[in-house]
This record gives sequence, C-alpha cells and structure tokens, in this order.
Amino acid sequence: MKNLEQKVAVVTGAGSGIGRSIAIALATHGAQLVVADIQEASAAEVRDELIAQGARAIAVSVDVAQRQSVVEMADAALSAFGRVDVLCNNADVSWRPSRTVLEATMEDWNFILGVNLWGVVHGLDVFLPRMRMQPGEKHIVNTASLAGLLPLAGHAPYSASKAAVTSLSESISQELASEGFGVTVLCPGFVHTNVTTNSDKLRPAPERAENRQFSPFENPLLKRLALTAMEPEAVGRMVCTAILEGTLYLNTDVVPADLVQERMQTLFGSQTVGRA
Repeated sequence: MKNLEQKVAVVTGAGSGIGRSIAIALATHGAQLVVADIQEASAAEVRDELIAQGARAIAVSVDVAQRQSVVEMADAALSAFGRVDVLCNNADVSWRPSRTVLEATMEDWNFILGVNLWGVVHGLDVFLPRMRMQPGEKHIVNTASLAGLLPLAGHAPYSASKAAVTSLSESISQELASEGFGVTVLCPGFVHTNVTTNSDKLRPAPERAENRQFSPFENPLLKRLALTAMEPEAVGRMVCTAILEGTLYLNTDVVPADLVQERMQTLFGSQTVGRA
C-alpha cells in the first residue's frame, strides 16, 4: 500500500493495548478509523482521543466471536465511510494462569478459539467480499503471536489459536494477492498491555481465575521472553510500516535462533529436512 492518507481502517480490540496503538499509528499516517472493541466505553475513549488529534473516527461495539456482531460493525463502517481499505483483526484474549491442557475446560477452548481464531475468520468472511468490490489497494492485518510460531507449553489453547491464525494468513496472502490485497500476520512477543485483566473480565463468572484452582505450569521460556517486553506504541508503528511495505511476517522481537532450531528439529528431525 503506497500510503495511508484518507484510507479507512477497521481495528478490532482497539480499546486498549496493541489495538489502540495500531489505531493511533494509522491515524498519525492520515487514516480514518473505525475503533472497535467489545468494551464500548474503551472504544469511545480511543475514538475521542483520535478526534482530539484531528483524525476522523467512529467507535463501534463488537464481539468478534459472534458473526452477526461483526456484520453490524461492517455495516457501521460502510455507513460512516463508504469503504474499508485496511482491516486489522486484532482482538484477542489470553490464557492465564499458565496451566496444562488437563485443566482446560470446553468453556476455555470455546472462549480462546471464539475470539482468537473465529474472530479472525468472521472478520475475513464479512469484510473480504465487500472490500473485494472496491478499486485500489487493500490490506489485512491478522494478529497472531510469537506463541503461534514457537508453541508454548502451558498455553496450549492460546498457542493453537495463534498457530491457526499464522497458517491462515500465510495461505490467504497468496490467494488474495491477485485481488489487490496485501496481508500481514502480526506476531508480537511480550508487550505491556492489560489483555490478561480484560480477558478475565470477559469470562463467565464461574470460569474466572479467582473462582478456579489451578496447578501452575511454569515454563522458563516465558521468563526469558519477558526480558524483551516492549510498549504497545512501538507495535503500532511497526504495523503501519508493514502495511506500507507489504510485509507478510511482522515479528516484533528477534526470534531466538536456538528456539527456531529446536522447532525445526521437532518438525523434521535433526538429520534431514523432511521425512519420507
């Protein structure tokens, strides 16, 4: 995408954290924003912040796990701006505290996959047909995670959801290129956000962490990755650069070489690049 001036961007999970930073960075580049979040008050605060900075923006309440809610968000976006040039499927929820799959309920699986995977699928399903009809360049940003590249023990449902988003993004980057779409899969490492607190608020009361007892699973890799934690504002700037440069993979951190080697050996074995 050559520039973002006057482009219309929809950002889900934009009420705080990485989503907010993406919205602010896009507005800095001259984009018009649909600030979407399940927490309507948070979306409105970010909208007001953008308007105060001179941007054109609206706030929309959306539950990305529900397709009809995404349809209503798309309708609101098109009603306000007439088009959508950039779609950031960013809303996600976390898996805390760390624990094994033995302590995952079906409610946990539905909660994590409903937002992290189906939220992306719903965004694509609802927006792609509409965006396809528009002339000019379009771009999709799907938020995955470093956990989607290097699965984390103790975070199985979360890692599974993010690995699915990564693979999905790889596939559609090839499928949509001839239709004028660029695709970026955002794989953040540790970022200082309130996603854990927000996620716990969204769980049904019986499923909240304070109402359940867990046997903690300590993964030393988490402590290692936490050493490079960054602020969300940096991620927002990276996303804008990725859109402008047409970058497929956006890893906010340098992926440790030893972890990549370990992953490749798990997949293919230590002596060969493939298995017969």
